[in-house]
Amino acid sequence: MNITLTPEQSQLVRQKLQSGRYQNIDDLFVQAFQLLDDWEEHSLTESPDWIATTQTKVDAAISSLAANGGNDGETAISELLDKFRQAREASQ
Repeated sequence: MNITLTPEQSQLVRQKLQSGRYQNIDDLFVQAFQLLDDWEEHSLTESPDWIATTQTKVDAAISSLAANGGNDGETAISELLDKFRQAREASQ
């Protein structure tokens, strides 16, 4: 099977692979298809109100990040680890 990706989709795949979270493109697509299955299962069983409420919450969070700034998860974890290292070194 051949799949043609848009430039944006190709960029997203490259970013995900470069993050190191996925060993290869197969791992990435296994996760993507699992999430698709989960989403379809929930969207068929959950009420439309739940989906709308969740979308509203996500939109609010994105707006807050855009207005107030923020870090991605990897940066936040890296900063926390640095603080722990500094605290440990200071106590030694």
